[in-house]
Amino acid sequence: MIKSMTGYGRGQNHVGDGAWVAELKTVNSRYLDFHLRLPTGLTALEERIKKFVSARLTRGRVSLSVAASGAVEAAPRLVLNRPLVREYRRVLEELRQELGVEQEPGLMPFLYNRDLILSQEEGPDPEALWGQLEPALAQALDELEAMRAAEGQALAEDLGARLEVVGRLFSEAAARSPQVVAGYQDRLRERIAFLTGDTEPDPQRLAMEVAVIADKADITEEAVRAASHLEQFKQFLLSSEPVGRKLDFLMQELNREANTMGSKTPDAEAGQTIVELKAELERIREQIQNVE
Repeated sequence: MIKSMTGYGRGQNHVGDGAWVAELKTVNSRYLDFHLRLPTGLTALEERIKKFVSARLTRGRVSLSVAASGAVEAAPRLVLNRPLVREYRRVLEELRQELGVEQEPGLMPFLYNRDLILSQEEGPDPEALWGQLEPALAQALDELEAMRAAEGQALAEDLGARLEVVGRLFSEAAARSPQVVAGYQDRLRERIAFLTGDTEPDPQRLAMEVAVIADKADITEEAVRAASHLEQFKQFLLSSEPVGRKLDFLMQELNREANTMGSKTPDAEAGQTIVELKAELERIREQIQNVE
């Protein structure tokens, strides 16, 4: 069954006192388009994350947000700014000698100096981070694909019903073709009679004229090709593979057949049928823009 390109999924993986949380949102797009929001520590995993997601999604605008909840990331390590400490020691020693003070100063005032004690973050291990993040991503993808599959089923049902309408309209337009020719023949005979009085027109010449218009108004080929396209369309709706681009191509072909039939059909009733047909094809075209 086809899948929609619209969906949402959320995944979470608890690690220690915290958790990694991944949120995925997708909407329709002609190609696979990534928009990522990652914590600084996950920058090194950006390409790996894209590869992991693209293994399961082929089209759509993908918005992925990853956040760390609680104590997940490594705590920073405190280190001394040794060059500055040595300078403080030198100045304090000079001050002590200048004042003649024997007592060493306490350490507490120095601990409040942010320049003396630096926060040094440990470089994250990419493999360890990936092991923590992957389950959250997989869960988000599972939820996303479940939603896309459910919407895809609803799309398939709607499209199937619309295809029945399109097939009927194509058949109705094609069924008008013999009546169009017969009507033209009657109008031609009446026109000749009006111009020549009661003289009976030459049957052979009349047949030739009718044959020409019958050839021009014949839409059998278009109707046969349209039926073939519709059958392919129905088969694609049952496919589990991404078929959005194929459906888009078939829509172009169906529109081409409808336009050709419209140009060949001077009959008002058949023309109205073609108008309805093209309107229904446009509705289908809009729907398949969201098919993966």
